Amino acid sequence: MAKVRIVIQSRLSSSRLPAKALLPVAGMPAVVLCALRAANTGLETVVATSVANSDDLIVEALTKAGVSCFRGPLDDVLGRYEMATGDLEPGSIVVRMTADNLLPDGALVREMVDYLLNQGLKYLGTNDPRLPYGLAAEVFTVDVLREASQKAAKPYEREHVTPWIKGRYNLGTFKTEQLNRDLGGLRCTMDTLEDYLRVAKVFTNVQNPVKMSWVDLCEKLAVLENGSGFKLAKRKKANFEYSELTLGTAQLGMSYGIANRDGKPSDEAALSLINRAISYGLNSIDTARGYGEAELRVGEALKGKYSGEVRVITKLDPLGWLEQNQSQRNVTAAVDASVYHSCRDLRISQLPVLLLHRWEHRYAYQEGVWRRLLELKADGVIQTLGVSAQTPEEVLEAIEEPEIGHLQLPLNILDWRWRKAGVDQALMQRKDLTVHVRSVFLQGILISEASIWPKVQDFNPEKAINEIDNLVSILKREDRADLCIAYVRAQPWVDSLVIGMETAEQLEQNIKYFMTNPLTHSEQILVEAKLGEVPVELLNPAHWRIIRN
Repeated sequence: MAKVRIVIQSRLSSSRLPAKALLPVAGMPAVVLCALRAANTGLETVVATSVANSDDLIVEALTKAGVSCFRGPLDDVLGRYEMATGDLEPGSIVVRMTADNLLPDGALVREMVDYLLNQGLKYLGTNDPRLPYGLAAEVFTVDVLREASQKAAKPYEREHVTPWIKGRYNLGTFKTEQLNRDLGGLRCTMDTLEDYLRVAKVFTNVQNPVKMSWVDLCEKLAVLENGSGFKLAKRKKANFEYSELTLGTAQLGMSYGIANRDGKPSDEAALSLINRAISYGLNSIDTARGYGEAELRVGEALKGKYSGEVRVITKLDPLGWLEQNQSQRNVTAAVDASVYHSCRDLRISQLPVLLLHRWEHRYAYQEGVWRRLLELKADGVIQTLGVSAQTPEEVLEAIEEPEIGHLQLPLNILDWRWRKAGVDQALMQRKDLTVHVRSVFLQGILISEASIWPKVQDFNPEKAINEIDNLVSILKREDRADLCIAYVRAQPWVDSLVIGMETAEQLEQNIKYFMTNPLTHSEQILVEAKLGEVPVELLNPAHWRIIRN
């Protein structure tokens, strides 16, 4: 049997949560608990910290607890690992862990080591998507570690230890046999104060924090997070698994919506709402340059966290101030300014998805806007281009544009236009095209009293409300909102529902709706038959100001 050594890296100079290694968890410094849990099946464990004076306190805490310690370079962590395993034979096994990850234990490590050896691999990581974010370990052979230390030259490769190795030996797919459900939406790392408080609560009242199984701790984490461990279902599209619910942020950046009675929330309330939504497995946020402070607030909520976990979809500035006779130079400058400001406020260097706020911009200014966006995409500033469409005609046209990879359109239980125009069938032919749906509640009127509804000729809102309420009763849904969401979720061509919220109470209620089943196909047909075709004017809020008394 090959010799196994667990090496846990730790330092106090963390930029996001300084001195986190010494923060108390279960009555002991986090780094001590991490090491004792890793060693709880008897595997040799050493904590590799730096020679910097700032890390003397780590050594002191480890020595007091009887945990082995090694000191090496501060920034060259790869070199530190090589030195910490310098006495091992080339075929020995190194397990890399970090001191801010307290849930893994010796049983998980042993399962990974056995898998690596049985499969004849040189490297194995915890790439099981069912694991909470932050529950991680890496297993590799000493000879691979030494090869990486000799050949990895980039600072990033030296600091993060395994990028060079993963680029050449990452062939294994590990799925633990100890976990029987998906907990991938949970978070158990310690990158922020909020993270630390969460992990500390997980270990509260645990009789034996060193010996308790990592699986049992994950279950405790799930209950702590939301009482049931519920995570939003996901639908994979274009190499990303979108949660069924996408957080709309218009209400977080400005007072928005005819039925909005709460107004724009405070900074603290907005950030809390975003983070709470993410705790339910929400991994998609919809915003726009034209949504007031929305991008700023999203950027603040996501900074330093959820890297790669949460996809932000934003929209180009509406460019309402830009006259039609502008030169290409001015058009380019306007597009660049919008993209730059979005990157700045969102605190990212590449926009994952950028939508045209209006389809007309595809052809506006002699196609100058679109031409510049294609250039920015080619330069890597934008990953995916798309459009926020308003009508079936726009969507059908956008489907024919090969560079469009993301569509957003309005859909609700009253909106018959899409099926009549055959949009649903056309979208089914573009399997690569991500489709997000907004206006599920038609700016809130579908769940409001008749007095809130716009006045439209030959349309009686009381009658529509009564019909919807009857359907709620017939289909045994909780209320109108539940019916509205269940109807849109039933559409096979819809990947995610963009729902705007401004309060925590709204979020919790919406999450409950997503815990239920969508409508069946026969129920969907019943809804459409009962509600018929309402006037087109009702379906486009842009016309409400004109047609209301």
